[in-house]
Amino acid sequence: MARIVTVGAGVIGLTTSLVLARKGHKVTIIAQHLPGDLSDFYASPYAGAFFVHLLPISNGEWIHELQDIASYYEILEIAEKDAASGVVERETEVYIPRMSLPVEEGYDGPWFKDLVRDYSVIPPAEYPEGSTKDDIAYAFKYTGFLINPVQYLHYLLGECLRSGVQVQRKTVETLTEAKTLFIEPTGSSKRGPTFGANPVLSKNGAVFGTADIVINCAGIAGSDLNTKDLGNKLPIKGQTLLVENNAEKIIVVEPMDQAHPTESLYILPRKGYGTLLTGTYLYGDNSLNFDPALTERIKARALRYAPELVNPSFMKNPPKLVEVKQFIGIRPGRKGGFNVSRDRIQGVDIIQNYGSGANGYQNSFGLAHKVSLLVDDVIFEKGGLTSKL
Repeated sequence: MARIVTVGAGVIGLTTSLVLARKGHKVTIIAQHLPGDLSDFYASPYAGAFFVHLLPISNGEWIHELQDIASYYEILEIAEKDAASGVVERETEVYIPRMSLPVEEGYDGPWFKDLVRDYSVIPPAEYPEGSTKDDIAYAFKYTGFLINPVQYLHYLLGECLRSGVQVQRKTVETLTEAKTLFIEPTGSSKRGPTFGANPVLSKNGAVFGTADIVINCAGIAGSDLNTKDLGNKLPIKGQTLLVENNAEKIIVVEPMDQAHPTESLYILPRKGYGTLLTGTYLYGDNSLNFDPALTERIKARALRYAPELVNPSFMKNPPKLVEVKQFIGIRPGRKGGFNVSRDRIQGVDIIQNYGSGANGYQNSFGLAHKVSLLVDDVIFEKGGLTSKL
């Protein structure tokens, strides 16, 4: 088994560390931000955190999304087993205006339609009344999941700690530096691994050693640490509104307005927490200012597709939208999509795992399993495994 340092504690870093620890590897997480922190560039707490794809089988690019089905089933299993995880099952409806169809003709649904639970096409007669102006060309529904990101990140961190993962808040400048920050567990107690004495760091008792492998899960900073990929860094700004009002189900509407082609609509009912209204993708924008006009467009679209938000007969909703908070999050995008690959920098074995953009939660387990296979490859090549099975 390997000694591993994971850089980053967003959903990708935590999930990757958990999967590796459960396979028996010794893992240390090094991160500037941890669950509970609020930073516009620590995007995981601000995510919509649900499951959706559009590409049909006829578009071969869907193969790059296939690993997400692993996340779909693993996260649904978490919802079934642990009510404290922040994950719940939710019916998901997806509406695709003609301007947003992923193929020009013959669209017959997403690639996952035979893999998810309860998939069906929504007939036009059942479209929301407010959708009339959007020229909906296709719609479907299925059983999906919805995650409360703050609650789920704490759940993942707790699972990591229970699996023996060590955690250290620290900002690293290079991936080679991270190799020296592996924390040696020297024993165990009822509360988990304990640490040996260290004359230099006697205050916290941590013994730092050297990792075999460093995994770059640094999110928006992933390309900064992998400097040869810096030209592919792509911040994606999202603006989100949390309202007190309750919606019945997840509703996704792909871009519907030619004047604002990067604005989708996501209506995401948080169990007991109100509803998140979002769906904006401002590529290459890492500014932190709010756009009041965008907020009004989000509200208007949400009321067209989910009028129950202001219906007092539904869960005692108030008769108008009651704003709780607005958020700006900078998603960790990358030109060309996520980067999961092996590397070697100054003699250090590196595995890159960043660039998921807005898809981190639905990517998380699938990408973690890809990383696990790459870890096996590194160990095998170093003679640490007799078999890759």
